[in-house]
Amino acid sequence: MIKKLRVLRAEGVYPYRNQAIERYLLESCEREEMILYLWANDKTVFIGKNQNAYTECRLSLLRSCGGFLARRFTGGGAVYHDRGNLNFTFLVRREDYSIPNQFEIMTDAMRSLGLNAQLNGRNDVLIDGKKFSGNAFYKSEGPCLHHGTILIRSDTESIEKYLSVSSVKLNAKGVKSVKSRVGNLSDFRPDLNADMVADSLVSSLKKRYPCANFEELSERSLDGEKLSMLEKHFSDESYILGDNVAYESKIEARFSWGVADIRLQLNGNKIERARIYSDSLDCETVEEKEALLTGYTFGEEPDPRIKDIIEEFGEQV
Repeated sequence: MIKKLRVLRAEGVYPYRNQAIERYLLESCEREEMILYLWANDKTVFIGKNQNAYTECRLSLLRSCGGFLARRFTGGGAVYHDRGNLNFTFLVRREDYSIPNQFEIMTDAMRSLGLNAQLNGRNDVLIDGKKFSGNAFYKSEGPCLHHGTILIRSDTESIEKYLSVSSVKLNAKGVKSVKSRVGNLSDFRPDLNADMVADSLVSSLKKRYPCANFEELSERSLDGEKLSMLEKHFSDESYILGDNVAYESKIEARFSWGVADIRLQLNGNKIERARIYSDSLDCETVEEKEALLTGYTFGEEPDPRIKDIIEEFGEQV
């Protein structure tokens, strides 16, 4: 049962600092409390844990324009952040973690602003068919996390400019471009700004837990040394870029668990190394499939958990 609410509003727009604060709050989240973290990044492409930085983003263009590439530790696809976007994070222990409940807090906040927001699928929130919020999740035996975007008056031209979305994913969504699929809240209510949306989220949180103690946090109350260490981790190029694996065989396809770019290093018909780049929300599934592919020899009966992948490669190997 939630007995304590804490809210922290980020003071800056530097992505790696904001990621550090988010991770710090996750690790410090106590039992019977929920933390709401509200933050914004300046001109940032934010990719999922298992995505390929080199194919999801026009990296050279982004950096030449003063933008940032950041990698989160949750799954899902790439999103674009700027100062017209508000990000929210719910942090709570496993026993009180409820994705439907957390979505209800967010959509209730939208309704209080006169906006009819509807959950679509597992992680998108739409108004009149336009996506204004994408969400991703992290679950452990202890603290858990649910974070998402809210497009308020984001530059949709930059979304198209810096993101490089595969045709496989666009076809799966039934759209021609990222820009055609997304919308800003200001399209539906022109007077909205980030402070209004943030205040509405805080009010919705308090309404959900009216008996809980409430506290506003400040960045200055956090451990500066620990934040610096976390910021260094999230800003490290090796963490952000990962590897761009050389391969003898490659496919890109949509599976029931997500769109995937799968690359194999082969020794004859045996897979020496497998790398799956994916927008799947389920990071554990991706990692499991990578492990099962490694060591597999084409022609053998595959484990049922990778049968769909082996069939997709077909006669290519």
